Amino acid sequence: MKAAKINIKRILMTGFIIYTVVTLANQQVAIGKLASIQKEKAQMVESIKLENQKLEVMIKNASTDENIEKMAREQLGLVKSGEKVYINQTEPETDLQGGDN
Repeated sequence: MKAAKINIKRILMTGFIIYTVVTLANQQVAIGKLASIQKEKAQMVESIKLENQKLEVMIKNASTDENIEKMAREQLGLVKSGEKVYINQTEPETDLQGGDN
C-alpha cells in the first residue's frame, strides 16, 4: 500500500514538473516574440518622429517668400510677369495611352 502511494506521488510530482517546464518554455517563446514586436514598433515610432520633424520644418518654411515662389513654379506652373518661358521640344512626347500611334 505504501509503495502505491509513493508511486502516485512521484507520478503526480513528475507530471507537475513537466507541466511547469513546458509552460515556462512556452512563456519564454511568447516573451521573445513580443520583444521583437516591441523592437519593430519602437523603430516605427522613431521613423515617424523623424518624418514629423521634417514636416514641421517644411511647415515653418512654407510661409517664406522663396518657398511660396518655388511651389507656385513647380506645382502650379506659374511664372513672374516679364519672364520668358522656353519649352524644350527636342524631348519625345510621352504617350498617355500606352499604345503606338
